Amino acid sequence: MRQASTPRAWLLALPALLAACATQDAAVATPAAKAAPAVVVAHATRTEHALPAPSALEAQYGVQIVQVGLTASGGLVDLRFKVLDAAKARSLLGNPANAPVLIAGDKPPLAPPHHALRGARFGKGQVVFILYPNLRGAIQPGTEVVVAMGDARLGPVLAQ
Repeated sequence: MRQASTPRAWLLALPALLAACATQDAAVATPAAKAAPAVVVAHATRTEHALPAPSALEAQYGVQIVQVGLTASGGLVDLRFKVLDAAKARSLLGNPANAPVLIAGDKPPLAPPHHALRGARFGKGQVVFILYPNLRGAIQPGTEVVVAMGDARLGPVLAQ
């Protein structure tokens, strides 16, 4: 067998190596297991979650909330939004006073870092993310979160 010289070549050879291991395991398995054919999965497919159609409010402001999720063992909140209309998003979020604030019930709102959108260029279809410190565990999985941007209020969105 020819040696692979790059990591990519190893990745391409992986399904063949897994198949060889599966046939070797079948040789030492019980007679009932020998009758069952070996199944090898070449790669796992990743399913993309389709976004719901934008609401009238999201279309009005040019941004759609994609996700509010917890990361870093719950210490950070990851907000992701998709730019639907670059001009509307720029007019709303170009002003630092309109940076997205997360509101979860009666807990104190979570403000983004002061430099969160500095230098951001909003293009149609672009997904922008901001990480917020989750102060005092204000947001937990399943919490309903409203995203406030200036006068705009989008949501509620369930935190993941």
